[in-house]
Amino acid sequence: MRDDGLLIHRFHVGDLACAVISDGQPGPPLEPELSSFFTPGSGVPEPELAAAVAAEGLGRRTLTCGYNCLCVETPDGLAVIDTGLGKDFLGYGPYFRPLVGRLPDGLRAAGLPEPAAVVLTHLHEDHVRGAVWPGEPAYPGAVGHVHAAELAFWSSAAESALPEQRGPAREAIRVLGERLRPFTYDAEILPGLHTVEAAGHTPGHTAYLVRSRGERLLCLGDTFYDPLQLRHPSWRTPWDWNAARSVRSRRRLLALAAAENLLVHAYHLPFPGLGRIERHGDAFRWRPTVVAA
Repeated sequence: MRDDGLLIHRFHVGDLACAVISDGQPGPPLEPELSSFFTPGSGVPEPELAAAVAAEGLGRRTLTCGYNCLCVETPDGLAVIDTGLGKDFLGYGPYFRPLVGRLPDGLRAAGLPEPAAVVLTHLHEDHVRGAVWPGEPAYPGAVGHVHAAELAFWSSAAESALPEQRGPAREAIRVLGERLRPFTYDAEILPGLHTVEAAGHTPGHTAYLVRSRGERLLCLGDTFYDPLQLRHPSWRTPWDWNAARSVRSRRRLLALAAAENLLVHAYHLPFPGLGRIERHGDAFRWRPTVVAA
């Protein structure tokens, strides 16, 4: 953490220089209640949530929901994976506004070049708005990358499909326009950056495998929001487009990360969201490899 409040963590994956830059880490009292993420309507009965929190032994009621943007300096230029909420965001209320939109300042403070690529796990507003918040591309020289199914779904989504996210997704598609490059799974979209199937949270939700000289990092986007979802991988949230498929993707990706001891990047965990996944009986647990001071 820097003295000016910016959160920047640098590291390498093989020859690829990487950094996690926080777009914001809102703390109490703005941390969301766990019960708003894991609800009876999404398949988590209140007694089950209460028992899981009690077993955790931390005495918490809220979820630390940050926005950890992953930057990878590829041979083709800087790629930023997910871009946060952007400046002037009022969607969660006026008190939230100054706490997010830190990515541009973080890029400058880190001395990183203008992004050549904006790579999106999906088109929910807390992942894409930072690329389009002025009503025009925030990084005009950057090409956007998003899964073809994600682009098609939000471009033609019925009025009843995730209505709270439909407007921001369509706005991002409009603003990025011809800069958007659709891809498929199991593709290398930039040198060292490979797409991994993670659908369920949204139709084209994508994980990314960063790979260089035998070292690997798995960027999981919204595969999980909180370590409780590792201990209870069947838990869904109200924002999952296809609940059953999101569970299948989560179990598969967590099993992969645990079996191959992959470094993992988690977008919403406390900064910098880097850790490893371990098997824990029939479920998993989170082991952070870096804890911010």
